[in-house]
Amino acid sequence: MRFLTLLLFLSSLLFSYQKGDTISQDIQDKLSIKDHKIYIIDFFASWCGSCKKEMPYLSKVNDTIDKEKVEIIGVDVDEDINKGQNFQKELRDAKTLNFKVIDDPKNEIIKAFNPVGMPALFIIKDNKIVGSILGAKDNIDNVILNELKGLK
Repeated sequence: MRFLTLLLFLSSLLFSYQKGDTISQDIQDKLSIKDHKIYIIDFFASWCGSCKKEMPYLSKVNDTIDKEKVEIIGVDVDEDINKGQNFQKELRDAKTLNFKVIDDPKNEIIKAFNPVGMPALFIIKDNKIVGSILGAKDNIDNVILNELKGLK
């Protein structure tokens, strides 16, 4: 059983973006990313409790970054688009979501990244993956800001 679990995990890595990989043109277009910025791509969903807890911290980061150089893009992976958009509205009304969100109800974008769990953040610079933060993290805002310091 352990071997099968390990094999499944390793095979998932073969079909997902890893540090150093260039993002496909299709995904670049879907995310509207350009060469001149660093992007923080945050995958989330209404059913992910940890995602909801992290949103205020991501919004805090968004308040402090130079938006000419860095952009946060949320990717809502709720398959029910109405549920996802209601979740986003709830977060915006609570002032805990203040960055652009792309709806991915068919999971086309997240399939390319194929994170092991949620929440999942990927950092992209010059269309390449330069970092990732997978799973819930305490003080995610500080973790992100520290990651960004090393990229400038």
